[in-house]
Formats: sequence, C-alpha cells, structure tokens
Amino acid sequence: MTADGRWESGSAFPLVLGGEHRRPFDGGRFFGSGRQALAALLAHGRDASGWTAVHLPTYYCPEVVDDVAAVLDVKRYAASPDGDLAEPAPGDTEVVVAVSYFGQPPAVPRSRGRALIVDATHDPVAPWLSTVGAEVAFASLRKTLPLPDGGVLWSPARQPLPAPAPATERHLAGVGQILAAMALKAAYLDRGTGDKQTYLDLYAAGEACFRQCAPGEMSAYSRAALRTFPIDRWRARRIANIATLTAALSGLDLIPSTFGVVLRFPSAEVRDLVRAGLLARRIYPAVLWDVAEPEHDRELAGRLLFLHADFRSGPADLQRVARAVRELSLAEASC
Repeated sequence: MTADGRWESGSAFPLVLGGEHRRPFDGGRFFGSGRQALAALLAHGRDASGWTAVHLPTYYCPEVVDDVAAVLDVKRYAASPDGDLAEPAPGDTEVVVAVSYFGQPPAVPRSRGRALIVDATHDPVAPWLSTVGAEVAFASLRKTLPLPDGGVLWSPARQPLPAPAPATERHLAGVGQILAAMALKAAYLDRGTGDKQTYLDLYAAGEACFRQCAPGEMSAYSRAALRTFPIDRWRARRIANIATLTAALSGLDLIPSTFGVVLRFPSAEVRDLVRAGLLARRIYPAVLWDVAEPEHDRELAGRLLFLHADFRSGPADLQRVARAVRELSLAEASC
C-alpha cells in the first residue's frame, strides 16, 4: 500500500498491466494519439473525398485546433459543456466534429455536412456511442487508460478509414520516456523507490517529443498492453467512484460527467485558489481546457476544475479528496 507521504490523487498514470486477453475497439485503426487519429482522418477525407473544411466547437482543446488547422480549413461553431449549440452551416464538402464533454452525449448539430465525427475521448466505450449517428468516432486512449501513447479511430457506419503510417522516431522516443516515467512512478508509489522529480521530468520530455509529430501508428507496447486491460471493469469502477465523490460533494455546483467529477466555481479567482490548495495537498486536478475565446467559453473554462476518479482511487481516497475540496471551498466562500 502506498505510504501516506507518497499518497496522491490524479495526475499521470503509473505503469499498470491487466490480465485479460481481448481485442478492444475491434476494427479500429490505432494511432499514436487521438490528435494524430483526427489529423489522419481529415487528411484522408481531403485527399480521397474532397473534404474542404472542418467545423469544430468553440469550446475545444486549443492544441487540437492548431493541429487540425495544419490539415484542413477550420470553421468554428458555438458549443460548450453548458449544452449550448449554435448550428453550423457546413457545405457539401465540409465535415463537423461534435465533442463528448466529460463523457456526456454530444449536442449533435442537425447539419453535419459530408460526415459527423465524434470525439469520444472522455468515455471511449460509452454505451450511447452507437446512437448518435456518427460516421466516424475517435478517442485519445491515454486519457482514460494507463498507456504511454495511443489513439483510436473507428467507424460505426463502416466507412473506409486511413491506415496509420509507421510511427516517427520522435514519437517512439517520447513513448520510451513516458513509459520509463510510468515505471518509475509505479515504483515510487508502491515502494518509495527513486525520486519523484525524475519521473516528472521524463513525463515532460516525452510530451515534448509528441508535439508536432506526423500521424503514425500506436507503439507496439501500447497495442500489447491494451489487450490486457479490463476496460469495462475499469469503466464501471470509474462510474461508481464518480457517484461516491459526487455524493460527498453534494451541494456544490457539478457538471454531469462519466469521465471524472467536474466542479464549477463562482469565479476564476475562486477556482484558482481552490486548485492551488488541492495541489498543496497532493491532489492534482486538471483544467479542461484553457479556452481563449469566445468570451462565454473563456469565462466558463476559467471556472471549471476536473477531479480524477478513475480505477486508481478507493473510497478512502475519494473521501480525502472531498474533504479537501469542501474545506477549501468553504474557506474561499468565507473570505
């Protein structure tokens, strides 16, 4: 068991392997990341089917938007976790991406142009995925699974999909660094072996390698590890953990989620103060995402904080997180 001095909640996954032997996402194409999967799909559509533009929600990961813009003309339509939707107007050669925010079914535009593409990163095996009518779906697998790299592209409508090119040397170098970081983190958490800063530096170096890599296939390690994961059991554990943490945070403003627990604070200033307090207690929340514009999305993004509740957490961990959030939120409310 992890000693209290090494206890933490959230942050990157340590190295974990399962004991199953299955082929998840059967028929899917596996890329180095979800971002690479989307870029490869759009390049394939551009070259094979004449796609000329892609419509993306305004509330979306800025790094993904930048990468997509290098492949295809980008147009934006208003959509966010608040459930708002301003209908895009795609032409016959344009496609639409809808995002599942925090694992919830996306607000699907009526006008979807040549194809509807769904980003299912926050819950890639959600039961609703077969009901939204997407031609293609994709996900970054390492957001919900302990993998050093990996994204998947699949077609509920059985559309042709691009085959990944061989992974670049830069990408594989990043995989090696992150895999080393995961192994060192597992040893540190389990036995106190090594130095925390060493694996944090390796994670950062690996992420730096991934930036601006050309789309290529997922690493051999991640393909093999994925087949050992009890994905459905881990998802069920996550859903149960979310319910536990949600109950423990009753009365706070939460956004529905099957990815983790999403807190909505009254202001960005309060969010940032609570976040700093959680980091000091070794609770590592995430900001999804640092959206710059429009004003509604920037204001909303500044007030949201994501708490991990995946299979790594047990009841005691969740209660510890809830107590910290309540104490810090109460302290800020009284100021």
